[in-house]
Amino acid sequence: MKRVLLFALILIIGFKTNAQGPSLKIKALVPTKLKWGQSYKLKATVSHNFKEEKTGGLTCTLLNAATHKPVDGWFINIFPFQYFTTIAKTPFETEFSFTVPNDYKGKFEIELVAQVDQIKDSVHFVIPTNK
Repeated sequence: MKRVLLFALILIIGFKTNAQGPSLKIKALVPTKLKWGQSYKLKATVSHNFKEEKTGGLTCTLLNAATHKPVDGWFINIFPFQYFTTIAKTPFETEFSFTVPNDYKGKFEIELVAQVDQIKDSVHFVIPTNK
């Protein structure tokens, strides 16, 4: 009887592990606010549970928080896309540099999107600006 219960427990644990499937998770260190003319390096990490190597991409888009229109060029977001390879148990770390324009009024939104094949994760942050 104990062997049957142990075997059933092993099957259940194995099934739960496989049922989760591959996933991505983005973490980022974002400021609470930025000043006009201030440069910032947004540090982002993509963690995953892939067992095999795959190539994916991480995109950083800067948007006007009120209109949701891109402001990447205005913020000098030069490298908004980074490729990465999923290496087992190794998160991908990168930086996105940008500068707040001297006369930008209001808030802006940072949108990070990581994608490998059809698996995707995204995060959004709204950052206020001032003089």
